[in-house]
Amino acid sequence: MGTTSGDHLTAAAPWTVLASSARGAAHDASGLPNQDAHASLAVEGVPAVVVAVADGHGHFRHFRSGRGAELAVAVACRCAAEQGQPLAALGSGAEREAYARSTLVPAIVEAWLDAVAADWAESPFTRDEEAVRVVATDDPVIAYGATLLVAVLAEGWVLLAQIGDGDVVALRADGTVEVPVPGDPTLDGHYTTSLCQESAIGSFRLAAIDQVATPLLALLVATDGYGNAQASDPWPPAVGADIVSMLRAHGGVWVGDQLGAWVERCASKEGSGDDTTVVLVVRRP
Repeated sequence: MGTTSGDHLTAAAPWTVLASSARGAAHDASGLPNQDAHASLAVEGVPAVVVAVADGHGHFRHFRSGRGAELAVAVACRCAAEQGQPLAALGSGAEREAYARSTLVPAIVEAWLDAVAADWAESPFTRDEEAVRVVATDDPVIAYGATLLVAVLAEGWVLLAQIGDGDVVALRADGTVEVPVPGDPTLDGHYTTSLCQESAIGSFRLAAIDQVATPLLALLVATDGYGNAQASDPWPPAVGADIVSMLRAHGGVWVGDQLGAWVERCASKEGSGDDTTVVLVVRRP
């Protein structure tokens, strides 16, 4: 199946991909669009799926960040799917992390920069966009700034790559909940690393999950609008346990039917008020 930004998706065995996105109340009030994006793609020749979530920066310096997020999830899914077979051939999580660092991440960043350059060449900044540029000497890529989370899920392993904020939460079949991607000490609630920075390749954080001993029940990938709406701190253990309980009690179809309402609530003024996107990848029974 191709990349998509629609809700409630179904992907390749052994995984089902459920997804929903909502415009934040703050953007609704200001007339800005939803600047999040998400996509999924089956890996040809390997029983695996790639999912990607991106969050365009709300700052006015990044006035095409919604488009930057759309380009990010498309190229990330394509690049990761192309590397699916080499990743599957590796024998350990450490080897997959090293391969992602040396090959996959640079490929994603280069493809995103190429896509941004092509988009700008086809649609140069309008007069109104030129008027809001904070720094006239900014490279056009700054306008497209976005964060990115990518996950490749196979039968026996998962590879994760992230730049910027947002969350990845692993839900094990035994009920345990993990946050596998290392934190970034430079994230302070106002500043985030970004695809538009020259240091983008080195700013990616990576993780590999072994599913042989204790397989995942699900993987949650979300923009920061979701985590910022949660009452618990830290929120992943409580929220993850709730999702595991609902998946066991009601199944993935029921959870997928509820996901849109959960995301809308998080994006509301009673929640974070921010654009909110959640992709929940569930192991098929």
